[in-house]
Amino acid sequence: MDTKTITFCPLCSGSSGNSTFVACGRTRILVDCGTSGRHLEQCLHSIGIDIRTINHILITHAHTDHVQSAALLSRRFNIPLHASIGTWKEMNRRDKTKGVASKNIRIFKTGEVLLPIELGDLQAYFFPIPHDAPDPVGYRITNGEQSVAVATDLGHISPVLEQNLTGVSLLLLESNYDIPMLKNGPYPAELKKRILGDHGHLSNNNAGEFAVKLIKSGTKEIMFGHLSKENNRPDIAYQTVVNILQANAITPQKDAEVFMALRDTPSPVRKVS
Repeated sequence: MDTKTITFCPLCSGSSGNSTFVACGRTRILVDCGTSGRHLEQCLHSIGIDIRTINHILITHAHTDHVQSAALLSRRFNIPLHASIGTWKEMNRRDKTKGVASKNIRIFKTGEVLLPIELGDLQAYFFPIPHDAPDPVGYRITNGEQSVAVATDLGHISPVLEQNLTGVSLLLLESNYDIPMLKNGPYPAELKKRILGDHGHLSNNNAGEFAVKLIKSGTKEIMFGHLSKENNRPDIAYQTVVNILQANAITPQKDAEVFMALRDTPSPVRKVS
């Protein structure tokens, strides 16, 4: 069993649903379950994974596009469900914890220096993210040698975020909206204000600027995801990021691989070793 290689694949990434598959050795994880159980089962099957082999589910925050089928899958396949205290309480308030067995409820406390979550052949470090949900987190997942991370739903790049993501080998990073599309689009003023705020979402420009720092710190692959269907397009997001990288003397696909995660279907499976 290969415990030196981490497999990473966003199964879906967008405002309509999010889930990422991470595996190493005998450990298979889903980070978020934001679409139907049937859809996630189909996505996993398409990359050769039986949903019954998933060992753990990690939840970033309690918004529906991240937790829709989490309780269902935990209940149906006897999978431990990991979430922060605030996230669990909010999931419970939204009736998103129904039927989860007590033995599978794995709640952790944020705001302290704690040991990582032990997940067999992987360890997960959690860190707070700036988003308008109770107690939201991102995850850096490692096999002791290599590390990957999931960081979406970010209002801004905080020092804690930068500290936890610097040096990761591969990252799924939010690139939610194109600024002109959002400002000139049909959303109500209050919703635009929320998205643009410090606890909303990350723009293509901010994602590109953060990518510069990450690549210079050693990150070799960045998948840009959680694109808004109404306020972004993959080609616009990609070109915005590429322009920023090139302006900072970084050549995409040479100095680091950069590409867009797919909205409703699995992105290309990546291997980190």
